[in-house]
Amino acid sequence: LLANCKGCCEMSGHVTLEGEPVLEQTQTHQCLFPAVLNLASMAKISANATCGENGPEMYCKLVEHVPGQPVRNPQCRICNMHSDQPFERHPIEYAIDGTNRWWQSPSIKNGMDYHHVTIVLDLQQVFQIAYVILKAANSPRPGNWVLERSLDGVTFTPWQYYAITDTECITRYGIVPRTGPPSYIRDDEVICTSFYSKIHPLENGEIHTSLINGRPSAEDPSPTLLNFTSARYIRFQFQRIRTLNADLMTLAVNDPREIDPIVTRRYYYSIKDISVGGMCICYGHAKACPLHNETKKFSCECEDNTCGDSCDRCCPGYNQQPWMAGTFLTRHVCEKCNCHGKSEECYYNQTVADLKLSLNMKGTYEGGGVCIGCAYHTAGVNCETCANGYYRPAGVNPMELDPCMPCECNPIGSVHRVCVPDETQAEGGLSSGSCHCKEGYDGEKCDRCAFGYMGYPDCLRCKCSLEGSLNKDPCKLPCICKSNVEGDNCDRCKPGFHNLRGDDLHGCEKCFCSGVATDCADSQWAYRNVTSVSGWSLSGPDGEGNVWPVPSHDASQGLSVSHAEARGRLGVPYYWKAPHAFLGNKLAAYGGRLLYTVSYETERKDKGITVIDSRFGLQVYPFTERTKAVVLRAEHFVHRETGLPVTKKEFMTIRQTGGLGCRVQPSHASLLPGDRLGGASLEVAAEFSESDARAGAVEVCRCPYGYSGTSCEICSVGYRRVNGTLFKGVCEPCDCNGRSAHCDDITGHCMGCEHHTSGPHCDMCAPGFYGDATKGTAEDCKPCACPLPHPSNNFSPTCHLDPRGELLCDRCQPGYAGPRCDRCSNGYYGQPTEPGGSCQPCQCHGNLDPSAPQSCDPLTGACLKCREGYGGAACDGCAEGYFGDAVKAKNCQPCLCHVNGSVSEVCDPATGQCQCRQHVVGRQCDECMPSTFGIQQGRGCVPCHCNSFGSKSFDCDERGQCRCQPGVTGLKCDRCARGYFNFQEGGCTPCQCADVGNNCDSNTGQCICPPNTVGERCDKCAPNYWGHDIVMGCKACDCNVVGSLTLQCNPDTGCCFCRDQFTGEKCDQCKMGYHDFPQCTTCDCSVAGSAGQTCDAERRLCSCSDRTGQCTCKVNVQGLKCDRCRPGTFGLSARNPLGCSQCYCFGLSSTCAEATGLIRMWLTLKPEQTVLPLVDRDGRLRTTQGVSFQHPEIVAHADLVARELSEPFYWRLPEQFQGSMITAYGGKLKYAIYYEARDETGKSSYEPQVVVRGGPHKDKVMVRHITGLQIGQLTRHEVEMTEHDWKHSDNRDMTREEFMDVLFRVEYILIKASHGNLMRQSRYPLHPLKGHRKVRTGDLASE
Repeated sequence: LLANCKGCCEMSGHVTLEGEPVLEQTQTHQCLFPAVLNLASMAKISANATCGENGPEMYCKLVEHVPGQPVRNPQCRICNMHSDQPFERHPIEYAIDGTNRWWQSPSIKNGMDYHHVTIVLDLQQVFQIAYVILKAANSPRPGNWVLERSLDGVTFTPWQYYAITDTECITRYGIVPRTGPPSYIRDDEVICTSFYSKIHPLENGEIHTSLINGRPSAEDPSPTLLNFTSARYIRFQFQRIRTLNADLMTLAVNDPREIDPIVTRRYYYSIKDISVGGMCICYGHAKACPLHNETKKFSCECEDNTCGDSCDRCCPGYNQQPWMAGTFLTRHVCEKCNCHGKSEECYYNQTVADLKLSLNMKGTYEGGGVCIGCAYHTAGVNCETCANGYYRPAGVNPMELDPCMPCECNPIGSVHRVCVPDETQAEGGLSSGSCHCKEGYDGEKCDRCAFGYMGYPDCLRCKCSLEGSLNKDPCKLPCICKSNVEGDNCDRCKPGFHNLRGDDLHGCEKCFCSGVATDCADSQWAYRNVTSVSGWSLSGPDGEGNVWPVPSHDASQGLSVSHAEARGRLGVPYYWKAPHAFLGNKLAAYGGRLLYTVSYETERKDKGITVIDSRFGLQVYPFTERTKAVVLRAEHFVHRETGLPVTKKEFMTIRQTGGLGCRVQPSHASLLPGDRLGGASLEVAAEFSESDARAGAVEVCRCPYGYSGTSCEICSVGYRRVNGTLFKGVCEPCDCNGRSAHCDDITGHCMGCEHHTSGPHCDMCAPGFYGDATKGTAEDCKPCACPLPHPSNNFSPTCHLDPRGELLCDRCQPGYAGPRCDRCSNGYYGQPTEPGGSCQPCQCHGNLDPSAPQSCDPLTGACLKCREGYGGAACDGCAEGYFGDAVKAKNCQPCLCHVNGSVSEVCDPATGQCQCRQHVVGRQCDECMPSTFGIQQGRGCVPCHCNSFGSKSFDCDERGQCRCQPGVTGLKCDRCARGYFNFQEGGCTPCQCADVGNNCDSNTGQCICPPNTVGERCDKCAPNYWGHDIVMGCKACDCNVVGSLTLQCNPDTGCCFCRDQFTGEKCDQCKMGYHDFPQCTTCDCSVAGSAGQTCDAERRLCSCSDRTGQCTCKVNVQGLKCDRCRPGTFGLSARNPLGCSQCYCFGLSSTCAEATGLIRMWLTLKPEQTVLPLVDRDGRLRTTQGVSFQHPEIVAHADLVARELSEPFYWRLPEQFQGSMITAYGGKLKYAIYYEARDETGKSSYEPQVVVRGGPHKDKVMVRHITGLQIGQLTRHEVEMTEHDWKHSDNRDMTREEFMDVLFRVEYILIKASHGNLMRQSRYPLHPLKGHRKVRTGDLASE
């Protein structure tokens, strides 16, 4: 049961009858895991119930028996915990004593509560558990139970579930069952199995639970598996005794007190052995774990330099590597720290390990051991250096007993008493033991004057400048100056020169000043470091290509790159290319230092590579970091191609435009697996730097007017650089029309234009303003008024004047609409035209219906139309009949409560749980409990009540039909089937009555007529029966008493004769228009307001909810009878698919009502209007050529019209059809048309039939497509003047608001005059209808 240790631990085992191995382990001398022991034999055990605790009780062994018949020779005994007879006592201790004695629980004769019994094992300490074996005694194995573990005896978590059936794994424990022998997918997976809960064997059954075998990391346990198998307490929670199926039926439907005690006395638990295989937790660092005689606990005998009761830490002085648990495959030995013999204690530090600062005993920097309490004045991670005030002389090994000596720094000449502690920390020309001297002092102990100073101990500076004079001894006069230096002491630069420096042969260097000035001085600023490795990459010699490195695997913040990748993509040599922070104008870096650290790795011994940064290279060895500092002055650089020196002019020009790179030239490129940039920094002069490194090499020039910058490299404010020339370049004034003093240094484009202007020369109005910016006054550009010219009420960033000179706001912010952003969009509310007013999102939690116009009130923000499934005053809850989270998750969904299984259609608004009827379960109340069936209206699920003799089980199907024995029938399997008699256990006997359809008496077998038949020959149906059959007899009519006129049905069809308001084959349903069976009262639904699919238009009846009588309303209709318009709508109409129309009111109000006192009248052509013009679809081109009046029609000859217009062309209605047509809403446009063409289909056939253009700005177009047009035949059309079926010109649906906008001001109405292919004529009858009426448009009366 424990995983094989792959050669570390060897195991062998034997196999039981149930296919489970039993562990027998032997160990080799290498394995560092203790032996597996039977921990149960040494544990404390307890149970919450034992038979005979409350006095003697009888129990019987379980044997097979026949239901309903007495048990013969029952094997019954007495259990008494207080008996003097040992065989009558069965305490819990017998389960772990290794004998054949057993523990036994009380039988369920004492109560059904004794299905639930708990056993707890206390192992006295935490162990790693490999397996648990349970052996039953004189009863079957437990049915449903849980194996659990705990570390503290309070909180228990499951190891495994056991169930009688796979179904109970799901219903009881909520786990998908694992079929067959247990198997595992995860190391900590908890499964449920029915493999060990079979009824057989009735005695001495075994349950084997392996906690390691079969799990993914069994071969080498993972931390997850080790944690999963750790336990001190083991609990067995028995929850159901395994019973015989026949007894299960008896126990399920009867009170146990009324059952034969022989049945209940044989059901109890009995355990004769519990074995727990486990080992000490020593984390793979001990082979033995003996029992301590005093503490009576097991303790690990630790190896691998580990300590602790569980070998859970490294011993003192052995923390070079972090402690790790050993495994079956790998030993993890604690490594001794290298303290050079100066300390016996250390601790592990991960940061030290990442930075490779700790030296191990092998002499390599691996690990993170930090020594504690270094002796003999030593210090450092490995006690490798000396403490402050001490040093280790050159050549002295850190391993020597007392390697450190006192510093002895001279107190007059030294800065402090701390000297250089060892050679590894020596820099700046100092050596180990050298003291840090004050200015003017020198010597290892700072005990004499430095060169250029005299008069120890005062050490005053000599007169002649060390930097500016040629004197070998600066203390001997006269002073002889270098060529670019002057002054009695040779201590200042000549005019035109600066930066007095000792290593300059001429003393000072010439001023650069970009060639436009000659006078400069030294900068008084100090250098600061620009430090970063972020953004560095590799490129070729000319900047071509790009290879990005990755951060180094240690914590040094460096970058690494594969040499093979860099060489393959860039060739050699290649460069480290600096990021943006190192580039640009870097004249302030002149004289500063560029510092960088490089290294590389190789797989073979190597002489190193040369990194070339100037004319001299830097030698770098494998696995060793080297740092180089390059001073940024011209004399340190040469031209790459020619090798000639770089002049200061060339160098300063490059520094002004910017560019840094380090050339990497490997000497053995094929051996390099990787290159590394450890760090990079650049010294740049800054005005407020607090550094001590003065930037005297940076020049500060006295620039002519129009120039600025330390080297006159920048044009002054109001000037720009002509042609971008840097050296001796010209700065000229900016051309910004007097609106800006700033322009781009290179392009000349103006920056920061004033007076609300923009553009390269401030010659355009800025966004948010409009006008002509070239006039030259401060008022040229005026603020956009969208709708008001105040920032608080200006809701469009841009605006412009349209061709008519009207202001048009063209980028309204979200939430605003209208040509001036003067009203709120759908879903927003407010008063944007009032000072300080704005449009805010309606506070409806994002749950408005975006497709519904005015989903919230545009003035108050009141939520009017929540999207489907959402409700509440703020749309902050789920509507009735929905559930979920309306605010955060926004997942309201229908309850979908089962109409018969639930008490109502409303569920819990949070969980969605419907209120179920009796015996019904499931969130939607759509499932029956076990042993019940048929979710019925008003009743819920009904118990099966299957007959125990006639049925095969106590379950039934969804119709309530039990599974019957042969020859048995009936819903409950409680009688013989037709053709059988003598109902008894095992089935019924076949009848011998062929002459009467094999029908006989179910008890005696005497031949009888078929069921429900009469007559001498059994050839007629009895009253209230129908469908005569000689074999099956007749079927009952079952007519509903309330809904039927008579109980006798049609003898042939079985259909009942129903009363007026009832319907259905049995008259057991309400007719359409009625509800609430059996009362079947009228629905009285409004046909105009009810959804069309629920109504019978001919009978003018609509269906409603059977339970509540609620009619199914159209979208804009409400009320029990769907007879009222919703708020914000009006005009209930059967013709309106939404029921009511949305209030228009120009967006100023959401409340309206249907107008009264108005009538509809026709608007027609006038008698004198006998000719109509033809226009193109856009209404731009117009003609009457080819149009004539031929009574009673207006005729258009297509060949003549085609000279002026191309198809499609349209009839344009005259002026009385223009202007405000608001009151035409809800009316009709009626007209007749005649087309004459060669073919039915042509280009014009797919164009809209009617086109209307209008709107407040006459910029909205809506179209109507009509089918059924025919060639050579007069067709009449009636077009509803509502938004339904009208489209935008791009085929989008029209909203009511958009439709009313068009009717607000109609510019024209067009009716298609061309149709088909090769048009000949289009005729427009003056008498399309009866009388002398002409083209008629919609009724003009409305609200």
